[in-house]
Amino acid sequence: TLSEMQSCSSRAYTFQRSAQEPTDTLSHGVGFPCKDTGMVRTHFRPSDDAVIYDFNIPGNAMAAVELGRLTLLLESLCALYDSRSDLQFPWATGLPQLEALSRTLEASIRGGISAHGTMQFNGQRVFAYEVDGFGNSVFMDDANVPSLLSLPLLGYVSRRDPLYLATRQLVLSDSNPWYFKGSLGIGGVGGPHLGVPMIWPMSLIVQAWTSDDVDEVAMLLRQLISTATPNSLIHESFHKDTFAIFSRPWFAWANTFFGDLVLQVVTDPVMHSAANLSKPVDLVALVQGWSVDQSKLVI
Repeated sequence: TLSEMQSCSSRAYTFQRSAQEPTDTLSHGVGFPCKDTGMVRTHFRPSDDAVIYDFNIPGNAMAAVELGRLTLLLESLCALYDSRSDLQFPWATGLPQLEALSRTLEASIRGGISAHGTMQFNGQRVFAYEVDGFGNSVFMDDANVPSLLSLPLLGYVSRRDPLYLATRQLVLSDSNPWYFKGSLGIGGVGGPHLGVPMIWPMSLIVQAWTSDDVDEVAMLLRQLISTATPNSLIHESFHKDTFAIFSRPWFAWANTFFGDLVLQVVTDPVMHSAANLSKPVDLVALVQGWSVDQSKLVI
């Protein structure tokens, strides 16, 4: 599928339906024209909204990282298969070819991002959000992961990568049409899925995940907790001017993501202070402290 979707002439996937929102369907079932770049085309974003241009940079970055991890796994399996005569299963004979394909795809996607995935915007070189291969690009970011803001979290770049930092600065500003900040004093990214002026807590979580500034992380934790009204759960989105207007009182993706962030912060040798802890939490010791005398359990 990934190889097939590298080609702009492919019609292996089409989608068209009657819709009230233009982002809920594709023009002529295939979207707008594109030119091959080595990257993989996608018709819909992580938010389920249709793309503007077929090559979504965050999605391709995530694919490249995961293909690299897959290649390492396949390398290990090939080595194991070659060293064990008792593991000569018919299905394993194709592993070397699969490893080679995974490696080729990763290199192609990374090359495509390098050649086509950046743009000059507001006086800075930044990652584009989407490109078409003809030279057209759009700068924006959407709260849903994979996003430009999440590139270090995905493992594509480091938090301190200069190109990422320039991109991050513009994503978290009014240079991003989907960044909102209102009377609540909380700035965050939304997206076309719910429109103006809804901020997604997921973007605040990603901002914290990708920061190495203790004060920034502490601020974001406080803000995230404040958004969880009235039920103490993370919502899908909230209005930039009032917590009383929100979507989805319980958004599982964001709640799980927030829990993961909290575990990361409280166990980190530096970031734990963002949670007002004097020292990092020892999870192993904590879990061991929860152990129960099995003889006292009532079934």
